[in-house]
Amino acid sequence: MSNARSKDSARSLGRTVEIIATIAMFFALMAIGASLVGGNGLRITDDPDGTDAMMTIVGQPSAEFDIDLGNPLPTMVDEADGTVKVFGQAVVEVGEPLTVTASLLDPTPSQRVIWLIWQVSGPVLLLLVAWPIRQMARSTKDGDPFTARNERRLWSIAGLVIIGGMVVSVISGSAQTIIMGRSAASELFIIEFEIGFLPVIAGLVIAALASIWHIGVEMRDELDATI
Repeated sequence: MSNARSKDSARSLGRTVEIIATIAMFFALMAIGASLVGGNGLRITDDPDGTDAMMTIVGQPSAEFDIDLGNPLPTMVDEADGTVKVFGQAVVEVGEPLTVTASLLDPTPSQRVIWLIWQVSGPVLLLLVAWPIRQMARSTKDGDPFTARNERRLWSIAGLVIIGGMVVSVISGSAQTIIMGRSAASELFIIEFEIGFLPVIAGLVIAALASIWHIGVEMRDELDATI
């Protein structure tokens, strides 16, 4: 009776994970399709005025970018405590980092290609990771999920998360740098990007799970051999 309940719980959990992975794959495919047919892709959905082809880059202003925040609102000084106020409220202090947004209204073909690679890299990685997760979840229907095939899937997921995550970070930063470097605002814009360690940490956690999975596979094999 207890065994039957455990198997039912495993199948139920597997079904839930399968649904989540399938939904993730669906949205990844939608994101890839939208990028390919949009204004910076095949331009199937481009507006007549070309506004759908506009690409936006966010970065930090360079030293040559003269920013004057100004103070268009009248100020009043509270003589009791000397606090400067705007319409009776404390003035908002503006600090760093400041970001600026640049919109390219008519990107060149090379900029569009770089933009597409940048935009589809994340969804492609999501597809590559979600597929083996979905396959693992489906394997619970066949019985014991502690199989050598699922162990290999976990190792592949760990590798994809570590390597793929770092590659996506590099593509994202490089694409923005190259696109802005070929624009008229290249001297006014600074794109700073770093390779984050989050994919590495997540991948190592999955690798640790794969190691534990390997132990489970060996224990199951020994049990089957004993029986």
